[in-house]
Amino acid sequence: MTSDSSFFDPWPLLRNDASDRGRQGLHLVVHGRSGGVVPDCLASLPDLLAQRRSAPVQLEVLTAEQPVSALPQPSWIVPLLLLPGAHARTDVPAIRNRLHAAGASVRLLPFLGSWITWWNAVISALPVSERRDAVLVHHPLRPGVADRFLAMLSSRLALPLVAFDAWPKYQQRHPCARPLPLTLAPNLMTEALSEAGGLPPLLEHPPTRQALIDLLVSLP
Repeated sequence: MTSDSSFFDPWPLLRNDASDRGRQGLHLVVHGRSGGVVPDCLASLPDLLAQRRSAPVQLEVLTAEQPVSALPQPSWIVPLLLLPGAHARTDVPAIRNRLHAAGASVRLLPFLGSWITWWNAVISALPVSERRDAVLVHHPLRPGVADRFLAMLSSRLALPLVAFDAWPKYQQRHPCARPLPLTLAPNLMTEALSEAGGLPPLLEHPPTRQALIDLLVSLP
């Protein structure tokens, strides 16, 4: 999929409901590391997308000390989060409410992990040889909404699902398994899994990174 494609529109309902005043801004929400640090694969997105969309794009990091002010034009709030955890269910709506209270015109999109087109692109980007042995590896979770979501995702993608703390035992039983970390950016989990021949974080895998860029560029 490319943003210039005339064969497939990933946002038909949003486009039908969009204003005719031009492209909206993007208020991207990411988790980030301690102190609001974000790796380059995330930090580089605003400038790249702003150029492609001809509209302002900014990054709000959940771990940063200071919140981000509203953009000066109507904008989409885009949670770049893979799971429906507390950040997606609580922190992101709080950001929307804060921006609304400041007089901003913003609309909240569902979190990235709920986008079917995104996961279709992730799977399509994996060569058949890698997909055959791929195993979804995630941070350990408490039972609940996110846990059930992961089980559904595993079924939809037809890939086994393993928590990071259970990976060593799983690998002993399945020596050919190749971990596919369920994370956008590098972290301690991806660093550890790379030693086991793991696939890179999703935004450091060029085809999946491009798929996300295409989806964001295509927003009205």
